[in-house]
Amino acid sequence: MKYLKIIIFISIFIATITFIPICSRAQASKTIYVPNDFPTIQDAINNAIPGTTIIVKDGTYRENIVIEEKNDIIIKSEHGPHHTIICNNKEISEENIIEIIACKNILFQGFTIINDKDTIVYGIEIMSSNVNIKSNIIKGPNINIAIILDNCLNVKIENNTLRETFHGIRMDRSSYCEISNNLIIGMEEYGIHLRHNNHVTIDHNIISSCLKDGINLESGTYVEIFLNSITGCQVGIKVDSPGNSIYLNNFVANGQHIVIKMANTTWNSEPIDYIYDKKKYHGCLGNYWDDYKGLDQNHDGVGDIPYKISEAQNDKYPLMELIKFYNIISIPSETTTLSTITSITSPTKTTTTSAILTTYTSPSYTAITTSEFLTSPISMVILIIILIILIAIILFLLLLKRIKKNK
Repeated sequence: MKYLKIIIFISIFIATITFIPICSRAQASKTIYVPNDFPTIQDAINNAIPGTTIIVKDGTYRENIVIEEKNDIIIKSEHGPHHTIICNNKEISEENIIEIIACKNILFQGFTIINDKDTIVYGIEIMSSNVNIKSNIIKGPNINIAIILDNCLNVKIENNTLRETFHGIRMDRSSYCEISNNLIIGMEEYGIHLRHNNHVTIDHNIISSCLKDGINLESGTYVEIFLNSITGCQVGIKVDSPGNSIYLNNFVANGQHIVIKMANTTWNSEPIDYIYDKKKYHGCLGNYWDDYKGLDQNHDGVGDIPYKISEAQNDKYPLMELIKFYNIISIPSETTTLSTITSITSPTKTTTTSAILTTYTSPSYTAITTSEFLTSPISMVILIIILIILIAIILFLLLLKRIKKNK
């Protein structure tokens, strides 16, 4: 009898300490559908707790959305930006259609954002950390800046289409951020504007037909700009900050490819492995300039004489053809790994591989699962099996006790 009580006590204790955390995590992990569960996206956000996924069904939603002091939230359309539209609902100028303020671990994915009113507003403004703005379309007219980052940490802007707004992306006082694989086209002024930032990566973007600068690097340190195509802009890149790296970019049909006010910019990669014209080479690669007139007598894809950028700056390894003709095996770059819905402790360095710039079409849309928030089904099964075994042991001991008593 004494041992039986001990076993029962241990069983109850194990069940308690195991089930309580799992139940609490399961309760914190839920999916909300708009408009099924809440009529507006804002209502769903207001009622979201950490671990919530908000899925927005197809339709047009006329509202201005504020995401404030929220953590670990996914907000995504059900079928992508071509089916889910968010329209500005305010007649006041200088308003934001989307605001993300004092948040951490937010994914905002798969919407078209427009302003059909006469007032001039902003698209998405972010003042948070560890945010991913992914696979959205923001298009004019009447949008001043499509995406604004102000005092952000570890934000990724990826796979978005920004079209015919006044400005594309502006980043102020932010660190460890990445602008990757976006189409930025037809801006009335600049495509990307950086001010007072550090450790920023701008890669795999197509920036085209901006009436001013494709990229304006006003101030910042440890900024890497690589594997972008900048075409048809008044100025490809305006450089007003030293100590940054610009390499493996296409500069085509710009009024001026580079306007530079500060020296000490690096215009080529470190030595890397690459394949050109079916042969493998190891060396530094610069940028492709459509007005480069030099020769390539050894046929390694790199011009024999430098491309003159300014009196003090040269691209020593200019490319003979567009980037797509070079199979870059690896790029040793200092980039930040951003894992959405993961707490940030310190940035990590990674290596970008198989970096071949391809033609951008439109935001691809992949549904994001909520497995990061849910308790593992395997763990639940194991727990249930353990509890069944414990119950079986208890029942067996009770049966054994009764048999002994009957004897």
